[in-house]
Amino acid sequence: MKKNIAIVITDLKGSGAQKSVLNRAKILEKNGHNIYMFLIEDSKSYDVSEFNFPIISLTKYRNTFKVFGKIGDYIYMKILEREMRKTNVNFDIVFSHLPRADRVVKLLKHNNKYFTIHMSLKAELERFSKKRATKKLKLYRFLYKNEKLITVSEAMIEDFKDLKIDYKEVKTIYNPFDFEEIRNKGKEDIELNYKYIISPAAFKKQKRHDVLLDAFKLIKHDIKLLLLVKSEPKIIKMIKERGLEDKVIILGFQQNPYKYIKNAELLVLSSDREGLPRVVVESLVLDTPVVSTDCPTGPSEVLVEDLEKWLVPMENPEEMAKKIDLALESNIIIKEEYINKFKKETVYKELEKLVNEI
Repeated sequence: MKKNIAIVITDLKGSGAQKSVLNRAKILEKNGHNIYMFLIEDSKSYDVSEFNFPIISLTKYRNTFKVFGKIGDYIYMKILEREMRKTNVNFDIVFSHLPRADRVVKLLKHNNKYFTIHMSLKAELERFSKKRATKKLKLYRFLYKNEKLITVSEAMIEDFKDLKIDYKEVKTIYNPFDFEEIRNKGKEDIELNYKYIISPAAFKKQKRHDVLLDAFKLIKHDIKLLLLVKSEPKIIKMIKERGLEDKVIILGFQQNPYKYIKNAELLVLSSDREGLPRVVVESLVLDTPVVSTDCPTGPSEVLVEDLEKWLVPMENPEEMAKKIDLALESNIIIKEEYINKFKKETVYKELEKLVNEI
């Protein structure tokens, strides 16, 4: 049965969570549901021209929550209410994505709200000072108390128990991946004529580019490292400090990263925390081996069975370097059965089941 679905998200910046939300919206719309997407902040890195559903920004400004604080949550909730009314649609369900949006949707009066958690809350808290972590935990307990939650990995459910978050219900629905689209985009030609390892991760603290660069400096193989990040002073400084200017290539954010992942010898993820790392799944879909930190959460649910050996401890560049060298010398077989659970068709069945319960 066709449903009217509102998707509320903080923004559409170029990160994995935002890409996953767009993919969820795309498959729901393709299967006959009526989708409206609402952005708290008017910020887009992804090309949204391919999507047929409306994408409505609540404001043309950015980072206003830093100015308005808690009162801003209420203001945005009222704006969201107004924009939802303007559609003349009676929404059957509201999906909220990312903490900034969650703060707004928490205040929204609607009987069928689902909050999708894209990161390990426990790992997130561990990076803060004790005082700030206590404040954040209080916020999480408020946001998700008596609410219906969706996680993007099984391991994240344990976070709620450990943090004593009294949710109403929780279920895991993996992020959907369009294998055919990923593989087709992977066939496009690239302009590079050298062998390389790739790291498509955005330049954020939790992605630990310092660990990646330290490991890369230690490897024995003569190979380039390709980073799909913006050329910012901080990352350039990190590269220069390690004397890697001739070996590290900064290519910038790419609308089609798949052609670069497909042609890489190896993909490396050095994160301290994830939700479900998209790039790891995408790399396996493209038959490109992966070396990843065994961080909370997600990598251990993707790199399974024979691929489990390519998980390395966090903050250990020496061990990562050894695994990179070994992977470059190995014939790594990636079986389709390892990744079938992430297919869009498989995930859609779970989404459809949830939506039809309304």
